[in-house]
Amino acid sequence: MVAVLARRAHALSTSGALAAAVVGAMSAAAGWRWAVLLIGWFVASSALTRLGAAAKLARTQATLPAAAARTATQVWANGGVYAMAALAATLGDEPWAALAALGALSGAAADTWATELGLLFGRAPRSILGGGAMEPGLSGGVTWPGSIGGAAGAAAVAGAAVALQLASPASMAAIAVAGILGGVGDSLLGATVQAKRRCARCDRWTERATHDCGTATDHGRGWRWMTNDTVNLCATFIGAAAAVLLSIP
Repeated sequence: MVAVLARRAHALSTSGALAAAVVGAMSAAAGWRWAVLLIGWFVASSALTRLGAAAKLARTQATLPAAAARTATQVWANGGVYAMAALAATLGDEPWAALAALGALSGAAADTWATELGLLFGRAPRSILGGGAMEPGLSGGVTWPGSIGGAAGAAAVAGAAVALQLASPASMAAIAVAGILGGVGDSLLGATVQAKRRCARCDRWTERATHDCGTATDHGRGWRWMTNDTVNLCATFIGAAAAVLLSIP
């Protein structure tokens, strides 16, 4: 039902709705608390995506494809690790898996909140590596509002997990920090190995196949297979691993 409503609200594509139904069913199979946490993350992320959408589109029309409903690939990239780890925690009775699931979702939240709030409230982004100015929306760029937003997203997931009794208060800090590390990892991968394209006509970096000037762009650097969705998936793995490692006595 949640997937259908999200499809009707154009937050998910048809493939995204099908994937969300599977990911949601996996989370529900792990327990209603896991499903509630996932739905809360999705609703908050979708709301932030819509917040100031016109202003964000104006800033990123040269660098990012036009915002569209989330696809199946995007759903799995952000929620797949969470759902599988939650199942392992419940059905497999693996204590570490619960922390991995929460760290993965915390990382996804940090990445989403940082991106959306950074685009809306941040000024000229700076490279996470060298501090040089970057185009708004280009992967690897960071802003202070985005960094604060990312930390807030990670903390929100950690706090909700404790409130839903999915984690102990003692592990809240580890889950939040893990999410922040996932977000940082996302930016580092975006700045180094994520595929980037170049518009020969405008001599500008972009992530669009066709630049806003109408010119087809060419692959310029990074690994061709390392897309933004792949980087997002890696961020959830980083968050999951960090949550487990940070909780080791």
